[in-house]
Amino acid sequence: MDVERSIALAALVLIALRLGWLVHGRSVVRQPVHGGALSLAFNYLSCACFVAILPTVLMTVLVLHPPLVELAGIIWSPLLLAITALGLGSLFFAVLHALIERAPLKRAQAKLADSESRGWTEQDARTSGL
Repeated sequence: MDVERSIALAALVLIALRLGWLVHGRSVVRQPVHGGALSLAFNYLSCACFVAILPTVLMTVLVLHPPLVELAGIIWSPLLLAITALGLGSLFFAVLHALIERAPLKRAQAKLADSESRGWTEQDARTSGL
């Protein structure tokens, strides 16, 4: 039984990492990241934690069937603990991503606004072909 659980947990981790990579890729295409590699890493970790919730629920209900856990005199379902941990992990990494991304994003937005506000210049008129 331990081998089956180990294989199931390894499959769960691989599924979560792969789905996290797909969601991270779509997120970066939709909204480019300006904060560098650390910001990208936190974005990926946030995506991976978030999308790991559904595979965790399915794997726990269908395959793993873990025993209940007693914490602080209360009996808890490991599924509830896992969902809470993944949700809070996703929130934590998203906040770290936002903190790192804030200043570079403001600079990128200011640069874009500056280039849009210059209007129609003489050089634009000469190169437009009108």
